[in-house]
Amino acid sequence: MDGEGLSLMDIWSLILKKKIIGSIVFGVMTIVSLVLILFVYNPLRVSYVATFNYNWYGIENNKFANGAVFNYYDIVSLSSLEEVKESNNAYQSINVEELAENIKIEVDELHYTILISGSYFKSDAQAKAFLEALIHLPYQKALNLSFDFKANLVGYERAKKISSKLDYLDNQLGVVLKGYKDMISYFGDIEIDHSNLSSLYSKVEAFASNNDLNEYKYIAYQNYYMTKEEYDTTLKEQQALKTEQNLLRERKKILLESLSNIYTNSNGNTYMDTSIANYLNSLHTIDSRLMTIDENLKLIEGATTGKYNEEDSKKFLEQLDEYKEELESLTLEYTESVNYVLEENTLFNLQPIQTKGKISFILAVPISVLIGIIFGLGTAFVIAFIESSKPNEEFLTHKEKQE
Repeated sequence: MDGEGLSLMDIWSLILKKKIIGSIVFGVMTIVSLVLILFVYNPLRVSYVATFNYNWYGIENNKFANGAVFNYYDIVSLSSLEEVKESNNAYQSINVEELAENIKIEVDELHYTILISGSYFKSDAQAKAFLEALIHLPYQKALNLSFDFKANLVGYERAKKISSKLDYLDNQLGVVLKGYKDMISYFGDIEIDHSNLSSLYSKVEAFASNNDLNEYKYIAYQNYYMTKEEYDTTLKEQQALKTEQNLLRERKKILLESLSNIYTNSNGNTYMDTSIANYLNSLHTIDSRLMTIDENLKLIEGATTGKYNEEDSKKFLEQLDEYKEELESLTLEYTESVNYVLEENTLFNLQPIQTKGKISFILAVPISVLIGIIFGLGTAFVIAFIESSKPNEEFLTHKEKQE
């Protein structure tokens, strides 16, 4: 040591003498740094990325299996976020209104990716659980769709005419048969409860063959079978049908005259050919309706001339009710098959949710220790430097005595 001050060795000795203060600062700064990294930096900087895809009937056309529209933006809509929040008390602290404005979703060949900031969540576990629940919403909807294939059976019950009831039964039979065909074509011959789709289809086909609705229609037409309500309104309906018949015949006459003029002046013109096709379609519609009117008028005229028998009509209607009950049972079986097949083919895949921008605990510890060391040594050094800048008391005392 000389009169000019303290040497570096002296300063280092002073730092060592301040090791208690340095150790305290080191410990405090290490803990503070660790806390700030884990609970301030990470939540503000971290983000979560979820990649997933769905697979169910109709999704390639952005639809659910029941025809409802599937819009992937609905996955991150405010209503979906609120639904997930309300599903679990653990999510009550999440501000879904702000989250809805910042959450992002993208799609690439039916693979969806959601990007979400970690600042809205208390922890990794909460963020990932919330994200999984959000992504599961459309899957759960697709998995729990309800189907009602009984519209024609309801129509049968409401119909006032036997002819209309027969049409509804015919339509319902077509729904079930076509439904089985379409399922087999799309999904294959899937096994269901020790049976398969083709067997179920054959069962309905056998029922249709053994109970030919065309025979029922012929018998009803030949025997003037009517419901009581139908018979009570025959006279009013007869007049309405005759009026409609006259109007359609007049319209048909006009169309034929116009068609004749167009055909004469067409000369191979494409536009004219299109007009002719339109007229022919109109004529076909009129002829079909006239045929139906003629059949109805014949039935009404026969009924009003004493050929209608209320008791026989009632027995025939009871037969139709039995047919309807059997068809209803087959429809129920078909509905259960649809539910089973769609459930088996409604799939969902979620890749592990990725965490980005986060400093792990293992990395946070050495960073915090390094910060603690820097601050601990720095504090001790500053104190040592301040003390080294003070005049040497022994030197001053000795100088004063000499004077």
